[in-house]
Amino acid sequence: MDIKKYKDIDLEYELLCYAEIFIDQNNSPGNLGQNAWNDQRVAYILSGSFEGPLIKGKVLPGGGDWPIFSNQRPNIMKSDVRAVWETDDKAKIFVTYTGKIIKPDERILSNHKDITDIDPKNYYFRMSPDFSTDSKKYFWLNDLVTIAIGRLIPNGVGYKIFKIK
Repeated sequence: MDIKKYKDIDLEYELLCYAEIFIDQNNSPGNLGQNAWNDQRVAYILSGSFEGPLIKGKVLPGGGDWPIFSNQRPNIMKSDVRAVWETDDKAKIFVTYTGKIIKPDERILSNHKDITDIDPKNYYFRMSPDFSTDSKKYFWLNDLVTIAIGRLIPNGVGYKIFKIK
């Protein structure tokens, strides 16, 4: 293979938005238990917000995450999220994403009372959001490939979402 022909190809990106999503602790089914393949859980979305240079609004309640945990590596979670975002000008955006969270090892966890206190540099939290809308103003979201870097926050998750150019 001639890798020289790829020297001019680089990954370029820019900020799309920040987002915080809060989990409905009271109504989420939580841990559904061990099935034949993994440990299945369900967490419903209570609320949230997002804000960036071209987009701002709230995360509507009713979506959720259907994460699975590895039987062989319980510190790894694979997310499967569906949510509806509503912009400040009332456009609805359907957001889906998958990704992985690899929690820090016990040595780091044992030094913290709450996992949300841990510096996100000490764990892996990456998602790949996909946006779908019929809004003419935000139709450009349908064409994006995005990557989110996340962190655990009290009662939820926070993201910095980048659009790949």
